Amino acid sequence: MDENALRTQGVFSCLPGVVLYSVMSLKRSPYTPADFAWTQWSVADIAAMATKIIATEKTQLSALKQIPAAQRTFQNTVAALDLIQNEAQTAFLKIDFLMNVSPLPEVREATKEAVDVLNRELIELSYDEGVYRAVKEYAALGEVLQGPEKKLLETTMRAYRRMGFDLLSEVRTEVKENAKKRAELGTEFGKNINDWKDHIAVTRDELAGLPDSYIAGLCRDDKGKYLVTLEYPDFVPFMESAQNASKRQELADKNSRKGGEENLTILAELVKLRAENAKLLGYKDHADYKTEDRMAKRGQAVGEFLSGLRDGARPLVAKELLDITALKREDTGDKEAEIHYYDVAYYSRMLKEKRYDMDEQKIKEYFPLAAVKNGMFEIYQTLLGVTFTRLEGYKLWHEDVELYEVRNTDGALVSYFMLDLYPREGKYSHAAAFNLVNGHLHKTEGGEGAYVPPVACMVANFPKPIEGNPSLMSHYNVEVFLHEFGHVMHHVLTQAAYPSQSGFATAWDFVEAPSQMLENWAWEHESLKLLTKHHETGEVIPADMVEKLRKARLHMIGHDTMRQLSFAIFDFKIHTEPFGTPLKEVLRNTLIDLMGVAPSPVSLQPAGFGHMGGGYDAGYYGYLWLRVYAADMYTRFRDGKVLDPEVGKAYRQWILEKGSSMEEIDLVRGFLGREPNNKAFLESIGLGG
Repeated sequence: MDENALRTQGVFSCLPGVVLYSVMSLKRSPYTPADFAWTQWSVADIAAMATKIIATEKTQLSALKQIPAAQRTFQNTVAALDLIQNEAQTAFLKIDFLMNVSPLPEVREATKEAVDVLNRELIELSYDEGVYRAVKEYAALGEVLQGPEKKLLETTMRAYRRMGFDLLSEVRTEVKENAKKRAELGTEFGKNINDWKDHIAVTRDELAGLPDSYIAGLCRDDKGKYLVTLEYPDFVPFMESAQNASKRQELADKNSRKGGEENLTILAELVKLRAENAKLLGYKDHADYKTEDRMAKRGQAVGEFLSGLRDGARPLVAKELLDITALKREDTGDKEAEIHYYDVAYYSRMLKEKRYDMDEQKIKEYFPLAAVKNGMFEIYQTLLGVTFTRLEGYKLWHEDVELYEVRNTDGALVSYFMLDLYPREGKYSHAAAFNLVNGHLHKTEGGEGAYVPPVACMVANFPKPIEGNPSLMSHYNVEVFLHEFGHVMHHVLTQAAYPSQSGFATAWDFVEAPSQMLENWAWEHESLKLLTKHHETGEVIPADMVEKLRKARLHMIGHDTMRQLSFAIFDFKIHTEPFGTPLKEVLRNTLIDLMGVAPSPVSLQPAGFGHMGGGYDAGYYGYLWLRVYAADMYTRFRDGKVLDPEVGKAYRQWILEKGSSMEEIDLVRGFLGREPNNKAFLESIGLGG
């Protein structure tokens, strides 16, 4: 949240005389099971920790404010402030994380209450006039800073301005209260989605078209019917392959209501508060406010980007809709049949198999989850010069969670990551990477330099392998795995000195680019040899099947691009235009206009659009914006270099290690050795010249 940028982008102390990107030579102390005891926090522990976070920060900020103006330095003011905020943020992140993954409903409820309290109290502390005065006192000294230190001070001062510190005190109070309300509503919005549970009950005959391995993984009710939930390991295959159209419709209708009416009310209030906040701070609209500290810099640039891409994709979408409509008419024998919202995935899959002689189920047989994970590890270890070792004896929040240690090939400790891959009640329902400890420099009691090893966790909802069902993954889910694990690597390989510049704490419209780029490893012959192992024969995927996959890569690319674009335009529209039309109607009209297919008539779709709860508001465009940079960066890995350690080393050094210690555009320039362009991106969506 921008109004709390000083906290969520935490700022951290640099050691005098230490060169920023030589931190690997500094000591990194291994973590012990005690360092992960937080994963077992009880309801009482969470309440106590929330109280401790607030009390500790108050004490530390009080000490910072008492430093005489003449004695202020970068270290004891700007860097010290960021260390204080990072300490609070780290504890906050752990509590928030447990809200998304804890198997215990009482813990999830306690974490939500704690997050609400912390959002209010920590925002209150971030508006401390005395702390702002302390930073201004240091800035007034006019000390010449370079590199990360210069960027850190500029970011800190800009964050204060964006919090309203240049405004009259009564206006600043309004901004602060607005921030508290938005934080609380955003938390509630996300929790409502995570807690939303629904399903359809189907007979064995109504599962026609789905493989035995899928059916074996479904739960059954007391009448013997199979339960298909809204979790994507159930939902996506059913929508793609179930021959029963009425059941596809029933499942799609239920999915479109995720979040419920309450979330529509919450989102409407959030949009209103965001517009009010932008006006109070002197911005034209929320989009201008949000883009100021991103690569786009202004809302107009986003609007022009979306409009241009929309116009380019329209002919592709129209052609694809005609193709799947023709296929439905052929399949049903109804010459007047039209495509409905519950048909798109089904006939898209059918057309792909027919046009490219592909059998999605046969492809899945080469992607058992265990083989994909092992192959992905080998790819990342080869490219990035690291080794992963699973650690035992650490009690975590669930028995399915795996903990790994990351070391350089010389044995030096780098960081840690965890994997929580399988669905369960109350868990975060999609796939994401969570930062839990931000890597940064600090001083030990003896005064020597040390580096805090970062920690991240990938959360997903892949089908759990069980006897007789090795969890065969779709090719799409292989891409998801590569993508989210790429985020983990971005965070845990950081060498940034300041945690606010650490890991994937980059500009919001760049943060997805490094991971988007790494999805390409799901398409290359060389890497697919590592990612595949037939669940029965152990053979790697045949070359002819890989070629079919590659030829089919542009299949429905117009639809996929326009769907992302529809949500981005909806997001941009509600955050730039006067508030009026009900949000579900805004999205419905946008989808009809751009996709050519009306959504479910019972849809509450914005209610389940989790990105709108906070973070991606007026920022969803970033998913498409960043693809320009992702596609361009990938050009360095072409022509047989997909597993080239030298190119991987450059990628690690320029893109993954530096975080946001430099402007993101300069990171891309440094890696490419030239100015970036959009040629590769246009080719990737079928619009290349």
